[in-house]
This record gives sequence, structure tokens and C-alpha cells, in this order.
Amino acid sequence: MPGTVRSRIGPYTLTRREVSGAFADLGVLIPLEAALIAVNGINPTSTLLGVGIAYIVAGWYFRLPMPVQPLKAFSAIAIAQAVTPSVIAAGALLMSLVMFLLAATRGVEYLTRAISLPVVRGVQFALGLVLIRNAVGMVLFKPFLVGGEVQRYLYISGLDVSAGLLVGIGSLAFLLLFLWRPWLPGAAVVAVGGILVGLLIGDGGAHLALGPAPMAMAWPPLADFSTALVMLVIPQLPLTLTNSVVATVDTARTYFGPGAARVTPVRTSLSIAAGNLWAGLVGGLPMCHGSGGLTAHYRTGARTPVATTLIGLLLIGVALLFGLSALEVRGLMPYAVLGALLMYVGAQHLLLGLKVSSLPHLAVVGLVGLVVLMPFGNMAVGAGAGLAAYWLAWWVARLRAVSTR
Repeated sequence: MPGTVRSRIGPYTLTRREVSGAFADLGVLIPLEAALIAVNGINPTSTLLGVGIAYIVAGWYFRLPMPVQPLKAFSAIAIAQAVTPSVIAAGALLMSLVMFLLAATRGVEYLTRAISLPVVRGVQFALGLVLIRNAVGMVLFKPFLVGGEVQRYLYISGLDVSAGLLVGIGSLAFLLLFLWRPWLPGAAVVAVGGILVGLLIGDGGAHLALGPAPMAMAWPPLADFSTALVMLVIPQLPLTLTNSVVATVDTARTYFGPGAARVTPVRTSLSIAAGNLWAGLVGGLPMCHGSGGLTAHYRTGARTPVATTLIGLLLIGVALLFGLSALEVRGLMPYAVLGALLMYVGAQHLLLGLKVSSLPHLAVVGLVGLVVLMPFGNMAVGAGAGLAAYWLAWWVARLRAVSTR
């Protein structure tokens, strides 16, 4: 069969589309992971090793290209506050405990029933808006390279043109071209091309050192747990429940139908608990699954755990070979390339969020997106506003139905 590579894993085939889909979620993973390594000092080897193992195990457990992503609100707050690795580890352990208890008691199933489909779609829609906003920021306002080089400008026809803008437009064009005509794996081509651009017009490239960074198992001090609970865990939990559990389950069933039978709220919660147990004990990346990541893998060609095995093996290889220089390796990637990947994923997520059956449901979706984008807004506040609006409308409709009997 054309496009089929030469090896099989059981009934699963390695194809160009699987290779392309394997690397589609790097636009979310790399910036947050690199920032946590650089700003907060988390261990690069345990970070990459944990994510790589989680990618492989989750893919084959759920039997589809299940994404592994950083806890987004958790990571953003940790970076902004420059909290210590021990506080991050304490937060990961608390997240693991909470998700395990919700799964073990099946409390997550009750929460899932309480969160209506329009609110889930609203979270997906809002996430698409946030991804697109972040993508624009990566292209226009971030340093040229992830490694921190200042924004570059090219003098063209008497104008200073942002190199990031040109690279971003070119990356998006190549991605769309290879998605339209899959001669080569689009996302992989764009990612490799980005590193080549970084080598060509960066500041000399990375200084590589072979070998893993030293790893050690440790238990965070007791005081760090209270700090992590208030600062990191409480803001993250609503987003985890809505996007990482409810929306991920819904997205998997939307894309894969009966093939997503193993993706349930309980199993997804247990998977998140296991990943964060590693992160807490070994000092890795606090992680979750995500509907945006699943959209990224699916829309760029991934259909089986072959794709997530590829990215998992790559991350494990980098962790063991270049753990000592992990930040430098990532530093070669232009932010604009990640922005292009993120832009495409965000657009696909907007379309997914708009799949509702009525105008009132569409209004709930729009409300969630609007609240999330407001200065005081975030995913948790947006989901809460959407949930309140949905149940208020439901009660009003029920009272009207009773009164007309």
C-alpha cells in the first residue's frame, strides 16, 4: 500500500500520516516544558523521560493517539511565580491524589454528568481561542528562538519585517500543504524545518552535552504542600475536570466513535493520577491529557498509538542522550514554528466547539469563550459561568413547561 512503512506493530501500521500526527502537539509541550526547566529548574531528564513513557503507555492503554500535556494553569502560575521544584512536585502529588480519589470513588462520573455537553463544547471553543491568541503571541512578540534570542527583523524593500512573522506564515503554509497533499508528514517537516532555520540564522546553535541529567526520588517538605494546594492545585482542578477529563472523553468519542470505548472518565482520571505521581516523586513535568492535544494529533494524521509511540521514543531518547543539554536542544526551535502548529490546532478546536445542536447551546459556548478571554477570566471561571447559564436556562424551561400544563 502506498505510504505504508515497512513495519507493523500488531494490527497497527506506521504511515506518513502517523509520523506527521506524532509531532503535532509540540506547540503546547515544548514552550511550557522549556520554561519550567529554565525558570523553575525542574529536572530535564525526569521531565522528558516521564512524558515519553506516559505517551507510550497511554497510547497503548487507550488504543488511540492519547496526548500528554503539561497542566496548563498549574504550569503558567508556577512559571509566573518562579516557584521551586519542590513546590511543583508537591502540587503534582496533590493532583495525583485528588484524581485518584475521584476515580476510585467514581466521583468523577457524577461530576461528568453534571457538566453538560454545551459547557464541554464551550471549554473546547475557549481553548481554541486561547491557543490562537497564544499562537499569535509566539509569532509576533516572543523572542525569535525558544532559547531566548531577541526577535529578529529582516530588511525587505525598505521595511523591517519580523523574521518570526515570515517563519510563522511559511510554517503554516507548509503544514497546510502537506495536510492537503500528504507527500511528507507535515508537522514533522515543519518541526525539523524550524530547527534548521534556528541553526541557519540563530546565534550559533546549541552546546550539546551527552548523557542524562542526574535523577533522584525525593519527598517535598510538608510546608510546600500547603503552598502548592492554594497556588497551583485549586486553580488547575476545574480545568483538569472540564478539559482533561470531560472534554477529552467527548473529543475521543467524536473522532474515534466505538474505537474510544476505553476512554472513560475513570480511566482518564487514573491515567492523570499515575502521570503526576511520577512527576511528584521524581521531579518531572506535572501532566494531563487534553482535548486540544487529541485534536492536534488527529487532525495532522494520527489514528493509532503508533504515533504516540514515536513521539514517546523520541522524548525518551532525548532525555537519556541530551538530558544535560535539553534546554539548548529546544532553544533551536523558532517560536513562530510552534505558533504555526498551535494556530492550526486552535482553529480545529474552534470548529469542534461549535458542534452543538441549538442556538441556546451555541449561546452557552459563546459565553464560555467570552468569559475566558476577559481580563479576569480563565477556563475555570468560563466553565462555571457556562454551567450556571445552562442550568438556569434548564430550570426556566422546566418551570415554563410545568406552568403550561
